[in-house]
Amino acid sequence: MRLFVYICAIVLIVVSGDAAPIIWEMGTSARAVAVGGAFSAIADDESALFYNPAGLALLNKITLAAFYHRAFEVVHHIALTGAGRYWGVQLVQIDTGPIESTNEFGNPSGGITHYASQAGLVGVAVGIETLSLGVRGKFSSDSQEIYWGLDAGVLARVGIVRIGLVAENLLGSGALSLRLGTAWVMPVHPRLGLTIALELWNMLSRPEVHLGLEASINGVQIRVGYDGVAVITGAGVEWNSLRFDWASRLHPQLPVSTMITIAYLF
Repeated sequence: MRLFVYICAIVLIVVSGDAAPIIWEMGTSARAVAVGGAFSAIADDESALFYNPAGLALLNKITLAAFYHRAFEVVHHIALTGAGRYWGVQLVQIDTGPIESTNEFGNPSGGITHYASQAGLVGVAVGIETLSLGVRGKFSSDSQEIYWGLDAGVLARVGIVRIGLVAENLLGSGALSLRLGTAWVMPVHPRLGLTIALELWNMLSRPEVHLGLEASINGVQIRVGYDGVAVITGAGVEWNSLRFDWASRLHPQLPVSTMITIAYLF
């Protein structure tokens, strides 16, 4: 069974067709993943750099964050992020470590398979009242290719409604892709807040619907989401200058993937 899991994970990582490298599909925030990746209209923490760079204009504090994701019991997925008002920088890596290869019958062949990829992002943003604009450059490489792109994002806020639009690969190695999201940020009670998010990914090719819900109760966040494939649950808590977020992705065929983000706010 474990060998089957390894094979499936490698196939998911390496075989991407005309899509962007898998490192750009896996997310870099436990909070954002927990709401199904429907984060382009929320985008109010350091992970805005990855999900919608326009959100960088909303940050009030400098934040350093470390993200770790153990995917499919095979992949080590790490991201380090630094962000402040109007700017953000991020380094990302995924690595399977050495995995024993198999022959055409699925039996161990004695060979070793290994996949690793690294990426970097740099973004800036400007804000004008309830509207913010952002751009980011991104770069990734693995043993097969080098990939780069220039993306842009818009974030508008009207009352409790937020709308985010991200255009990926305006310039670069990949095909143009659009994501459009909306979120309703509702202060139900002084101690209770509710955010509902809906987002369309890959609008120009194969649209996917992503959904997310975040409830904040006395500073503790409970989250649930759907990313078009799997249901995700998560939670978060902030204490003084520290923030901790956790998420668990329940893939229908592969093992549960667990991820955490630890952030320090200056």
